Amino acid sequence: MKRSGQLIIGMLVAVAAVYYTVRNVSMEELLDSFANVHYGYLAISALMMILTYVARAVRWRVLLAPVKEVRTIELGSPLMVGFMAGVLPARAGELIRAFLLGKKLNMSFASALATIVVERLFDMVLLLMLFAWLLVFHADMLESKIAWSGIPIQTIAFQFGLASVVLVVGLVVFIYLLIYHEERAMKLVHWFMKPFPETFQYKIVQMAETFSQGLHVVKSLRSLMWVFVATAAVWALVILQYYPLYFAYDLNEKTLASTILLTVMICIFITILPTPAFLGSLNAGVLIALHEIMNEPEVAAVSFGFVAWGLNFIVVMVGGIYFILHDHISVKNLVDIEEEV
Repeated sequence: MKRSGQLIIGMLVAVAAVYYTVRNVSMEELLDSFANVHYGYLAISALMMILTYVARAVRWRVLLAPVKEVRTIELGSPLMVGFMAGVLPARAGELIRAFLLGKKLNMSFASALATIVVERLFDMVLLLMLFAWLLVFHADMLESKIAWSGIPIQTIAFQFGLASVVLVVGLVVFIYLLIYHEERAMKLVHWFMKPFPETFQYKIVQMAETFSQGLHVVKSLRSLMWVFVATAAVWALVILQYYPLYFAYDLNEKTLASTILLTVMICIFITILPTPAFLGSLNAGVLIALHEIMNEPEVAAVSFGFVAWGLNFIVVMVGGIYFILHDHISVKNLVDIEEEV
């Protein structure tokens, strides 16, 4: 499917998700909610979001340390431009991030992508830990009879958790084979690629052969521990970035469990609804967590979702544009990169 087609589909899904969140709220109610927000807390939330990306850059430096020593500030450009490219279809931002990192540090694209895969692997592990914490200590939150598109939220959450576990195990096994049993790993790659055209097979096999160069961090237990600590810091900030908005809207439930539930629901919906820049999917996650499950006023939950999305979008766009101008990256080159990779 052409990129333009993917973008159109993504935008249609975003429109449908936005409609789902605002269908029971009038424009007048929504505007009144925006007007009554305590705006000082929004600045705190935006600061937390900025710190989240700083923490991501620090973690990326830790991941790269066994491969190449690099300063955290040097990773700002590929990180923020990559996240800004999240408006492109098929999650192309991650591929652009790997391409820009490889170009900046003179690494192969596959090696740079490997560091991002390990990063996402740790993200999934932390997300599963948060999900497990909710199940053990706050199972009542996920026992709701609420449904989304006819599917119970409980079913969606459990299916997402199961799929994440399978993906984590699969990635761990593949990475282990690639590092310690490369021949077996390559046979596995060849087997999976059989149904695809030869040119595509060749490209993927070539990438797999250089992919392991970006996995050196996995060979060191000490490095893995530091990556885990950095990932914990990232997720602590991800959770905390929404907390000031609880006070901005004077919500009733201002507990740690509520913010973790909110974070988990947002992650579930931005994964199953891959919309450009997470528009609509993030809003749906917020609405279900705050209104459907936590029983906060619907208009406050809808407004909260738009403000949370808007703040993060502004942080990412300002950061991305700054580094595009600073590093003289043309927008046309970003589109060309997205087509190439």
